[in-house]
Amino acid sequence: MQSDNEDNNPEAFFEMIDSIEDDISEMLEDENSELSGYECLVISFNCLTLFCRQVEIDFGQIEDHYSESEKSRSYENFKGFDSVSNLHEYNEVGVFSMALEEIENTLTAFEERCKKTGEVFDEWNCVFIIYACLRKYCDQAKVNYGEIIGDVLNLQSNLEKHEKTESDDMNN
Repeated sequence: MQSDNEDNNPEAFFEMIDSIEDDISEMLEDENSELSGYECLVISFNCLTLFCRQVEIDFGQIEDHYSESEKSRSYENFKGFDSVSNLHEYNEVGVFSMALEEIENTLTAFEERCKKTGEVFDEWNCVFIIYACLRKYCDQAKVNYGEIIGDVLNLQSNLEKHEKTESDDMNN
């Protein structure tokens, strides 16, 4: 966990959520791309892992903490994605957009609670909340989390290779 409050910047976290929404909107506007709830999850976990890297939060620690929380079911204190149970009644992307709104509402409620109780509202807790909410979404939508993370790692690897190739081309 991060303990240095001077480096804490929850606003950067909310900017990351906005970038998820922007990426999804861009893909919806592109007539050549097909977007499902699965792709929305890949976009979200990609942004989340990149954010963790940027602010030096160990994503593995978040995963481990979630696993421990799942055993005790303490993460159910977060507002859940009850609307996900209606997944088949709505368009997957629409349901995912509602899920993002619920994440933002959960974060707002947590921030208010922190103001009242003196708890720390920091990047680590924000990352954990969105991670727990996205994992709960995966479970309710019956999406394999391992496959999503595999796709995220492949995407990041391909982007790094592409950036390296572009950098090498510019240097030659």
